[in-house]
Amino acid sequence: MATKNRCAFLNAQHEFTIEERDIPVPKDDEVLVRVMANGICGSDVHFYAEGRLGNFVVTKPYIPGHEAAGIVEDTGKNVKGFRKGERVAIEPGIPCDRCRYCKTGRYNLCPSVVFLSAPPVNGTFCDYICIRSDFLHKIPEDMPFEHGAMIEPTAVAVHAVNRAGFINGKDCAIYGAGPIGLLTLQAFKAMGGGKAVCLDILDKRLELAKALGADEVLNASQCGHIKDIADVVFETAGSPQATAQLFSAVRAGGTVVQVGWPTGNIVAMNIADFIEKELDYVSVNRYANAYPAAIRYICDGRIRVEPLITQTYSFQEIPEAFRFAKENPKDTIKIIVKN
Repeated sequence: MATKNRCAFLNAQHEFTIEERDIPVPKDDEVLVRVMANGICGSDVHFYAEGRLGNFVVTKPYIPGHEAAGIVEDTGKNVKGFRKGERVAIEPGIPCDRCRYCKTGRYNLCPSVVFLSAPPVNGTFCDYICIRSDFLHKIPEDMPFEHGAMIEPTAVAVHAVNRAGFINGKDCAIYGAGPIGLLTLQAFKAMGGGKAVCLDILDKRLELAKALGADEVLNASQCGHIKDIADVVFETAGSPQATAQLFSAVRAGGTVVQVGWPTGNIVAMNIADFIEKELDYVSVNRYANAYPAAIRYICDGRIRVEPLITQTYSFQEIPEAFRFAKENPKDTIKIIVKN
C-alpha cells in the first residue's frame, strides 16, 4: 500500500494539478478503495472546458471523476461482506436513505444526495477514496478494471431503458451515438427491445452503432425531417436540435426518453404533436437500482464496452487526457485513465 494519495485537482482556471494527500481512513460504514481505472465523463469535460454544468460551478479546486473501479484496501469496523483484495465498482451517488424518494426506491432523486465529482464534492481521480459500503458493487476477478469503469455509464443506459416502460418487441430510435447512446442501444436489445435505429451526424460513430447491433443507422444531417420512426425514442446527445424533433419522431402512443441534457436548457418543442399523439415524455436523472443489471450484461456479453474505449492514459497524463477529450470530440467515445 502506498503512503500517499495522489489526487488530480481541477481549478476554476481550467487547469489540473496533481497533488499528494494523506490516504483517507474509512468510517465505520465505509470501505477504502484503491482506484485502478476511471472513465472521463462528458460532465467532467464540461467542468474542465466551461467551468460549469447546469447549476454546478467550479469555484475552487476539486477532484473530478465518478466512473471508477478498484480494489478493496480496508474496511470500517461495521462493514460486512467485503474483504481486502476484492474488485469493486463505485456507485457515485450516495443518498440519505431516509427521505421518501429513498424509501420508495428512487434514491437518485434524494434531495440530500452526495454525488462524487459534482463541485465542490471531490470525485474519483485519485488513488484512494472512501465509499459507503452499500454503494460498492463487487465485480468478477477476471473483469478488466477499465471495463469496471464502464459500469457507471452502462447503468445510465439501463435506467434509461427502464424509464421507457414495457419495451418487449417495440422499436426504438436513439439520437446520438456517443457512449450513452451506444450503451442505450445495447441495453435496449439486452432488455427485450426490437428493432433499433441510431441517428448521429458522424458516420464513424454510426458504423460502430451498426457493429454493436443497430438494425439501421441514419446520418441526421442528411435525412431531413423524421416522422413516426419508432415506438420509443431516446435522446442521448444533449442536442437542442435533436430534442426539438422528438415528438415528431415518435409514433402515436409512444414514449420519449430524455437522457441527454440539451445545451442551454431551453428547447422549443411542438406541443401539438405531444398532445395529439398522447405521448409519454420521461427524463433520466442518473440511475437507481441499475448497477446489478449493468454488471450482468457486461459480464455475459450482452453489452460490449471494449469497442467504446477509444483512448487510454495513465494517471500522470490526466491533464493531457482532458485536453484531448476537449479538442477531439469527433475522435473520442470513452477515455479511460488507469492508475
